[in-house]
Amino acid sequence: MNDVNRFGAWAPRFGVSLEHGWISYLENGEGEPVLFLHGLNGNASSWQHQLKELAPGMQMIAWDAPGYGKSDEAGNTVEALARIAIEFAQRHWSGPINVVGHSMGGLVAMKMAVLEPGLVKRLVLSCTHPGHGLGPKGGANDRYKRRLEELRDLPLEVYGERRATGMLPEGTDEGIFRKVASIAAESRFEGVANAAWAIQTVDLQPDLANIQAPTLVITCDQDRVAPLTKAQPLLDYIPKVQHVELPGLGHAPYIEDAEQYNRVLLGFLQGG
Repeated sequence: MNDVNRFGAWAPRFGVSLEHGWISYLENGEGEPVLFLHGLNGNASSWQHQLKELAPGMQMIAWDAPGYGKSDEAGNTVEALARIAIEFAQRHWSGPINVVGHSMGGLVAMKMAVLEPGLVKRLVLSCTHPGHGLGPKGGANDRYKRRLEELRDLPLEVYGERRATGMLPEGTDEGIFRKVASIAAESRFEGVANAAWAIQTVDLQPDLANIQAPTLVITCDQDRVAPLTKAQPLLDYIPKVQHVELPGLGHAPYIEDAEQYNRVLLGFLQGG
């Protein structure tokens, strides 16, 4: 099935049956393998600017995480999601791959690199952190409880607008705001509930020293969701780490300034 998406960019949409069920994804390009893992209020379409503009020289795949897009629900821990992502990657590629994880997807990417170090060639951690570490008995905090209530009770368009308001700096271009809001409005309750629980309960900080892949941490100086203060443990404990902070951007830099974001990605993935 082919999708003409909201950005006017074209990308084939595929699906694969894994042990837990179905995973849908977008794919474009040929060459260096890159797996994109979206955030809590994203889906595969979050990465359309990357799929289109980085296609020369790269085979890029962006998944709909379990419970997102057209993917079957599964997994409410970061480890469970990472194991599904590993199986997904191994169905597509035989050798090491590059993994780009944004926000929630960054936690999954980190756990992939710990569980299967030989699988991850280079790791990009975008606007993310090691998790809130509340433990499975600690329960979700009020912010996440409120978010799930909004997703359950509000019209999806309103939910999307609220998420975009929280993700983007004041004064963001209206067209960019609408793109981010429309993606968030596609959220499914079961996917967000599972992923939010995973983020709340995990603490990946003890794992960070075991990440062997060269790693790029991207932060944005207007990001209120995962600012540098939350990302700091990644810089402190991942052995082979680089850091780039993007000025003037919030929690969706891959859309807010795709040209700058792609330039940073390309430089790192090509060995810069």
